[in-house]
Amino acid sequence: VGLNAFTSASKSKPSDASTYDNITRKTALTVIAALNARAKLPEFMGGAPTPMAFMSAAEAGWPEVALGDKVEEVSPDWLKRYLVAKRAVEAELGRSTDKIRPVIIRPSLIWNWAKLDVLPVIPVFNIANALGIPFVDKTVRVEDVGRSIVAGLLDDTVSGVQRYDKIEALSASLPIAK
Repeated sequence: VGLNAFTSASKSKPSDASTYDNITRKTALTVIAALNARAKLPEFMGGAPTPMAFMSAAEAGWPEVALGDKVEEVSPDWLKRYLVAKRAVEAELGRSTDKIRPVIIRPSLIWNWAKLDVLPVIPVFNIANALGIPFVDKTVRVEDVGRSIVAGLLDDTVSGVQRYDKIEALSASLPIAK
């Protein structure tokens, strides 16, 4: 709960039942099961997978980057539980692509100008990313995350993991005022 003041813009106070498993994995798997159970037209009749956006985390991709596994080994237990939940949902989405078109948004640190306490660490992330540290992604604005989700759901060609570069590109592609 102590870190929640830093990570939660709403300053939420989670209950003991508000685990990563309950909030992230179980909720998302319920949605995936419901989408998979829906009848849909076959592809040859114009049916297409139903788009579903999932807010994951850049750190869920650590096994895919150099030194990511080493960083995860020394990560705190709460972060490991968080990543287990995120990866479980990503894996289930990957198994469901016949009925679901997953748009997996994988930001690292999300920020905006209203959350002043996080502003000092933004340059640290962005410089580390610019220097090529493989397990640190560039930060993204919350507005870009929101627009990228909408753009990804609307664009039938978008599927799979969207890291910071794709989040920014999708956001820029959405024809709405910024």
